[in-house]
Amino acid sequence: MKCCAGVMTVTLHLPHSHSLKERRSVVNSAKERVRNKCNVSIHEGAGEGWQICNLAVACVADTESHIEHQFRTVREIIEQDARLLLLNPKIEYYV
Repeated sequence: MKCCAGVMTVTLHLPHSHSLKERRSVVNSAKERVRNKCNVSIHEGAGEGWQICNLAVACVADTESHIEHQFRTVREIIEQDARLLLLNPKIEYYV
């Protein structure tokens, strides 16, 4: 059985966030929407202050194209939220 893993890292900018509590609320909402639509794991890393958040999204599938489809859907979900700006998406594949 062939297996492929992918990791997408992104930086989120929350320009209208004025507290850590507000950032957590917005980011948790986005993570929940992603988890409901995509079969991925999400790790929230430390950010700089309350307007920056780093996310790592992982997916395992049979093909890179399936992983790319999942990551494209994740980006679309995040970009639909007007409270978030998606910066510097990077994808790495492990075969």
